[in-house]
Amino acid sequence: MSSQTDMPILSYWDIRGLAAPIRLLLEYTGVPYENRVMVMPKPEWLEYKKTLGFDFPNLPCYQEGDLKLTQSSAILRHLARKNNLLGKTEVECAKADMLADVVGDYRDSLVRLCYNPKFDQEMLNQWVAGTGDFQGSPLKSRLENLQRFLVSGIGSWCAGENLTFVDFLVWELLDHHRLLVPGCLDGFDALQQFLVKFEDLENIGKYLSDPRYKQFPIWSCRAKYGYFPL
Repeated sequence: MSSQTDMPILSYWDIRGLAAPIRLLLEYTGVPYENRVMVMPKPEWLEYKKTLGFDFPNLPCYQEGDLKLTQSSAILRHLARKNNLLGKTEVECAKADMLADVVGDYRDSLVRLCYNPKFDQEMLNQWVAGTGDFQGSPLKSRLENLQRFLVSGIGSWCAGENLTFVDFLVWELLDHHRLLVPGCLDGFDALQQFLVKFEDLENIGKYLSDPRYKQFPIWSCRAKYGYFPL
């Protein structure tokens, strides 16, 4: 059994942010790890990170023995490789990689909205409808794309018949949306079924019902939307 000293360590701010899919995957594997919360002013962190021995110091950061990683995508894929969650066929691997990039684009759109210093309800409405500064990119179209991709494949997971790392990314993205835009998944039955199926995974269900899991804050306190619970 791992001792406290040789547990993997995942370090991040006390938010969901970029580390949430990594936490979900670690919880799914059932391997003990330390969720190290960084609580310090940013200027202090900028100095402190230089002392940690990472090649490219940043958050989230992950340490597993002598291996030290930054960049959320690299950490997630490392854990996926270790746990056979990259995909079991070439097609699954390729689809998982493609969808991971799509999820990143969709997440970035939501992040830019929530961190916009001029954010207000009208801006949120425009973002959902694809009007104003968001002309031509309604949320409904993005959700339709995700649902179409999900139902067009073989199996009920995003890349095919087998659970892969991208399912953790998609669950996190959809959960952000249903929390911040209540009702946006109405009518998207396949997406809602996917959420339920993912949450029914034994270790995931345990984690989501554990006090260690927090729905909010999604983003940092600099965000205008998504830090405080609605």
